[in-house]
Amino acid sequence: MKLKHFTRKEAEALIPELETLFQSILETLAKVEEKTKAVDELAKQEADPIEITIEKGKLEFLISGINCCLEKLAARGAVPKGLNPVLVDFPYRLGKDEVYLCWRLGERKITHYHGLEEGFGGRKPLPRNAS
Repeated sequence: MKLKHFTRKEAEALIPELETLFQSILETLAKVEEKTKAVDELAKQEADPIEITIEKGKLEFLISGINCCLEKLAARGAVPKGLNPVLVDFPYRLGKDEVYLCWRLGERKITHYHGLEEGFGGRKPLPRNAS
């Protein structure tokens, strides 16, 4: 499969969708944390195994929803990198170099990039002429 390279404009056009998507994911993640605590508490109380199994099924359903959202994003060519903080990378060509455009939830524009082997800590400002 050929790697999709984004333009800065293409990546920025996805920001509103990313904000909505990750807000939903973060809300679901909060439910996962609550459900995990509930399942743990049921297990401590030695509750009915059927009840525990049902609650574990609900937990797995929530987790699969998050994974499905992240897979859809990856299928579009973006690379989800984290949920705390929310980070997304976009394959990009900066001159002859392959790098990632780097976006963090809350940013309105794509202003930084980093090398393929670097993470968020290696972010550098994009040159003014980057398209």
